[in-house]
Amino acid sequence: MSSNPNLNIYQGGVEYSIPFHPKANYAIITDLNKCFGCGGCQMSCKEWNTSGMFGPLPDLNPYGDLDVMFWLRVLYIEIGEWPQTKVYNIPINCFHCLHAPCVEVCPVGATFKRVEDGIVLVDYTKCIGCKYCIYGCPYGNRLFDPIEGVVKKCTHCFDRINDPNLPPEERIPACIHGCMVQARTWANVLDPTDPGTILFVDKGGFVLGPETGANPASGYLPWRSNYAADNDVPLLSQAEYYNVWTGNGVVQLGAQGNNSTSTEKNPPSNSSNS
Repeated sequence: MSSNPNLNIYQGGVEYSIPFHPKANYAIITDLNKCFGCGGCQMSCKEWNTSGMFGPLPDLNPYGDLDVMFWLRVLYIEIGEWPQTKVYNIPINCFHCLHAPCVEVCPVGATFKRVEDGIVLVDYTKCIGCKYCIYGCPYGNRLFDPIEGVVKKCTHCFDRINDPNLPPEERIPACIHGCMVQARTWANVLDPTDPGTILFVDKGGFVLGPETGANPASGYLPWRSNYAADNDVPLLSQAEYYNVWTGNGVVQLGAQGNNSTSTEKNPPSNSSNS
């Protein structure tokens, strides 16, 4: 839990309309070669933020339907046919986009982008729960809290990275700190000399859904072909990562009306009603 709950979320200035002009834009770079889908990042996020300054994260029916609020979820996408199969583990949380559409659609200025670090936050004291930002986010990375009547989302652990009571090496988002294989890297994508940015460029990093125009800051290092045998499953292209996520299965993005995010396979195209 944050030991500095009185941080000023407006310190350093904020912006409400595109184009944004942040001094830095911090992001999370995930190496899909390392991630094996343990869910440690998801649990670390839940643990920190449920009791942090932006919590609580309500779980109305945790042992029933998926009416649970997670700001980070891990998608497990299986491709190929047995025995030649792969499982892609794709952690997804707010990308703190450089052209964040959720900010512009907020009618009361409750959502904004910080100038100092590019983090997109929600001011709960201003949010009226209209859910415009939920509809505006093309990635489903915002959730409505029916108890408080406001929209909540990943904050890049703003209260953690600005906590002077934590050792400097722990002033990173909880999902990065909790990754046991160091698959996630904290980077200022506006700084070409940042080690994370260099890694992203050098390894052919990509972002989900570039066609949305949101320009996500966070991205991924692809599952490289030299990790696979010649007769192994063909690798997904960059576009296919996004297409599989949104098209190969029914994915309820944004969780309008409740907090569930679920995935289920589409029926076969040749199926018929009995």
